[in-house]
Amino acid sequence: MTKLNGAMSQREQVIKFFQTACQERALQDRLKPPCPPTRQGFAAVAREWGYNFDGTAIDDYVRFYQFYEEFQDAIDRAQNGSEPLSRWMQKWQKHLKKFEEDPLRDREDTIKKFI
Repeated sequence: MTKLNGAMSQREQVIKFFQTACQERALQDRLKPPCPPTRQGFAAVAREWGYNFDGTAIDDYVRFYQFYEEFQDAIDRAQNGSEPLSRWMQKWQKHLKKFEEDPLRDREDTIKKFI
């Protein structure tokens, strides 16, 4: 488990949490089902690991509710050797950056385009 300095912002903690998830199989295993693919489910696991943020902070970072199920699927792929979880997170972050740059350009479900 990771213990954090209380001086980190919630956003910084969320980023650190997902960075840790990319590296720690034990955390990945906790984020897989039966963990609910929701902000509340992920926040509960984060609290178990010593993080101090709520589901809203995660939502502010990941932006789309579909992230949670997709992240669980990405964990499975990473653990099966198909794609490193860190690479999937980088793709997600690039997708968010493109969306932030021009949100009106993407008029359909952005998740379908990402996947």
